[in-house]
Formats: sequence, C-alpha cells, structure tokens
Amino acid sequence: MTKTLKVLLPIFPGFNTLDLNGPLEVLKNSALPDETFEVYVASATELTKACEGVQIQRDIAIADILDPSYRRPVNVSLQDFDALIIPGARRWGIDAILKSPNGGDGLLSLITHFGKLETESKPRWLISICTGSEFLGITGYLAGKPATTHWAAIPQLKALSEDYVATHTPAAAIDVQRKRFIHAGATTSGIQIATSGGISCGIDCVLWYVSKVVDLESAKKVALFMDYPWGFAAVDHTEGYQV
Repeated sequence: MTKTLKVLLPIFPGFNTLDLNGPLEVLKNSALPDETFEVYVASATELTKACEGVQIQRDIAIADILDPSYRRPVNVSLQDFDALIIPGARRWGIDAILKSPNGGDGLLSLITHFGKLETESKPRWLISICTGSEFLGITGYLAGKPATTHWAAIPQLKALSEDYVATHTPAAAIDVQRKRFIHAGATTSGIQIATSGGISCGIDCVLWYVSKVVDLESAKKVALFMDYPWGFAAVDHTEGYQV
C-alpha cells in the first residue's frame, strides 16, 4: 500500500462506544505507520452522546460531507473516502434512526450515497459493526446477501429483511447468520460489504479489513500490539466467521 486510506465513521445519538473505538484502535494503532489510515468522525451535531453516556466531538458534519462543494474547515468530500464504517447502538438508538422522517439527520442518505460511489478510481468498503447492519439492510445493500449482527438483534434484522422484501419489488431476503463477521460481497458499483456481530466482533472485522487493504502481517502486528486474541473460533453465542 502506497497511499493513505481515508475512513469515515458516522455516529448518531445512542451509538455504542466500542463500535467506534474498536475500529479506531485498529486503524490508528501504533503498530501501523501513522499515515496508513486517515480517520474522520462525522455526525449531525457537534457533540454526540453514546449509549454509555460519554460525548464525542465530530470532525465534520454529515450534511457537509454530503455537499460536494464543501471544502472548509475539513478538506474532504464523500468520494474521497475509501471506507465507511457504521457503528451500532442499543435498540432505542437504532429504532430512532429507522423511524426518523429525515433518515437520522442524513445518516441513511450518507450510507445510500456512499454505496453508489464508483470503484474504478479506488477500491471501497462499506462495513457495519453490530446492529449497524440494520442501516445497511434498510438501504437495500444487504438484499440477497449473507449478513450478521449482534446475536440478540438477529430477530430484528430478519424482520427488517421481511419488511424490505414486502415493500420493494424485486427484492431478495437477507441471509441472516450468527457469525463474528461476514464478507457479504459487493454493491452493484463494486463496493465491498462486510458486517460484524456484536460489539467486540467489530475489532475482528476491521482487523480483517486491514489484512485485505494493507496486508495480513500488518493486521497481526496490530492485534499483537493490542494484546488482542485475534482468532475466529466459535464461541457459545457466535459461530466463527465467513469470508
């Protein structure tokens, strides 16, 4: 890899802190050269409160990242990004976005627009952590694909899939599985899609992402520096992984 990869992490009220900080720890780990990844946090508001009660300050507004003419104070637009990583939340946080008349102050629009970007100039990735997969589901990017989510939210993702199929023709159901993470294939424009299981599974998934866009040895070094047992063995509540 010879260039810096830009990654966007959008947050919203009620997001889970580890869903954000797990990927951040992987991408900005001391085991990688600092210029490997350039990470931005986007939100509809200046400060966004997580479900655990802490507040995170954004780097850029979601509305600004969707505006191709926007250039200050953060000189990036949506097409500059190589990856979009979407955290999950507790049920009330997810439902607030899904039921919002404005798509969660632009969050769903952000996902929709990113998923349609071209991939001729650069490979791109669309990744969900935990219950963030429901946002990929409602925007149609998981239709007919295998996907996972937090084990306790599997019924909700299945129900969302049924509703999507009932209201979109033609549409295929999401193949919901209980895994630590799944590589689901690609959007019609060629953007690679990955979904992860609950909370800590996002670390596994983003380490795997690093292994694909940088190299496997670098991902292993990050896991070692994190003192993290990066393995995909089945556990009682989540069965392995699928790539």
